[in-house]
Amino acid sequence: MDDAPQALRRRRASTARAQPGPGPPAPTPGAEPAPEPRRSMPYLQAQVVHYRPRVSVLDKELTTVSYHGLVNFLLLLLSATLIRLAIENYLKYGILVSVPGTAIARRDWLAALAGVAAVLLALLAALAIEKSAIPPPAEPGRAAAGVGVAAGEKRTLLLHAANLGFALVAPACITFFAIFQPALGTLVMALACVMFLKLYSLAATNFDLRRAYRLGDARLDSDPLQYASLRRGQLVLDHAVRGRAQGASDATAAAAASRPARRPGGIDAEIASVEDLVRGMIPLTTRASFSLNARALDGFLVGGNDRIDAKADALPRPRLRLRATTAAEVLAGRHAGRRGTAPADPDRDLDPDADAQTRPARHAIHYAVAYPRNVSLANFAYFWLAPTLCYQPSYPRMAGPVRKSFVAKRLAELAILCVAMCIVIQQYAVPTLVGSVRAIDTRNGFWLSERVLKLSVISAAVWFLGFYAIFHAGLNALAEVLRFADRAFYLDWWNSVDLAAYWREWNLPIHYFCKRHIMVPLVSPPLSLPVSAGVLLTFAVSAVMHELLFGIPTHCLKGYSFVGMMAQIPLIQLTQWLVRWRGPESGLGNAVFWISFCIVGQPLGVVQYYYTWVKNNP
Repeated sequence: MDDAPQALRRRRASTARAQPGPGPPAPTPGAEPAPEPRRSMPYLQAQVVHYRPRVSVLDKELTTVSYHGLVNFLLLLLSATLIRLAIENYLKYGILVSVPGTAIARRDWLAALAGVAAVLLALLAALAIEKSAIPPPAEPGRAAAGVGVAAGEKRTLLLHAANLGFALVAPACITFFAIFQPALGTLVMALACVMFLKLYSLAATNFDLRRAYRLGDARLDSDPLQYASLRRGQLVLDHAVRGRAQGASDATAAAAASRPARRPGGIDAEIASVEDLVRGMIPLTTRASFSLNARALDGFLVGGNDRIDAKADALPRPRLRLRATTAAEVLAGRHAGRRGTAPADPDRDLDPDADAQTRPARHAIHYAVAYPRNVSLANFAYFWLAPTLCYQPSYPRMAGPVRKSFVAKRLAELAILCVAMCIVIQQYAVPTLVGSVRAIDTRNGFWLSERVLKLSVISAAVWFLGFYAIFHAGLNALAEVLRFADRAFYLDWWNSVDLAAYWREWNLPIHYFCKRHIMVPLVSPPLSLPVSAGVLLTFAVSAVMHELLFGIPTHCLKGYSFVGMMAQIPLIQLTQWLVRWRGPESGLGNAVFWISFCIVGQPLGVVQYYYTWVKNNP
């Protein structure tokens, strides 16, 4: 009896579902389904908010926060401040910019041409000296054991010393006594200083190559000075040390003889590929022609002991079309195929790991041009134009034609930046410097401090513009025209944690020169001076060059640049102590670098030189 009512209830329920009611309308075909009603959380005002430990966003422990928006705001604020200063400068002084060079007297231009002629004459004199110094080749089977300097070599060294003095003194005298305009005088002195350093490198490198040629050392790996010492003014050869080293060298030569024969290609044929040279995988000690204890190049660096070569070698290769030729073929300017095969596709990139087993020893010296074939006008002229201060008989060269669009872009950048620097100097720097003269005369310290801080913004702008114009636009354009492959002219010096890193990284041509021709010869046999003495003498030479470069054009030889450069040594010690104390991530060393160099150092030096120049030329 109970089953009947249950069946009846089921029929009534099904009938009610089938009949249309006042409920929601049925969804139309293609329409979106209605959203489900949203359920509320229970006890809304009792929900948990603080559920785990966290740090503040600006806490130093949180390293994943991006400050991109804040940096954008600061850049916009800086831009607004600079625009306000530009408007204020215009309202106060009007337009002060004029075409550069129009105010320079004709006498100054003629004197500048005379200074340039003296520099070129020194290059020709160096070529004549080197041609007269070529010795006869060593006789087969006869090895020279002496390490002293022959009488003919002493004459060559004296002639080079006289020529170096002429290359620096003649333009300096012309600039100091005949050129009134400081900017033009600075250009002449810059050319003279660069030529002086290049001629010194040329003379020192050929001194080593000539000695190896006289000794019959075609592989440039048996330098007797490696085993010499200086005793009572005499060079003494340590035969015991040389014997042990010679035994090791003989074992190495035997192992090399067991390997497959070298492929043809000249003196530089052991370098695996163009990629090694372009990327810098062949280190400085391989690229250099300095044979005095080459291992010293690895550890002794100007201003510190950090490895800069590894940082420079990590730079990527330029995006150029290269043929897969041997390094000797590239250095000699040939474009033949590798190992006698057909020429490779010029658009094909090289494999950096190709033929890795054929790379030479780390301290081997390889050149495509052997001495004395490098003693020629074409070779010396290429070195004079090349963007380097270290002479080599041959350099890594890029295959293929010169990229005209690349050169045009770099030259356009150079021209635009030079115009920008002229505008900044004439419109903003000159009025500030004029005010600094009055501040010094009245001995108003606060006014002078305000002038120096105001000039720091202008000098920093000129510094960055000049750095990009010279080291990136100018040197890259020159390197492209000459097909010079090593384009590492600077590193990221703006991230320097101390002053030592800055002086090593901002100007690699100068760094390599100081390291190759000053630091390493001082700390290596036969002199073997302490590293501290080498650093001191290196900075002393740099200080003298800075004083000549800035003191002579301004007729102000009061030692401002010399003292400023020598003051870098204690500042280097200070910044390195800060790095050891707080760590490189603290940024204290980088802050001291910016303050001492751009905010205080440069503007204060400019004020001193301008004040002296104004007082000497009322």
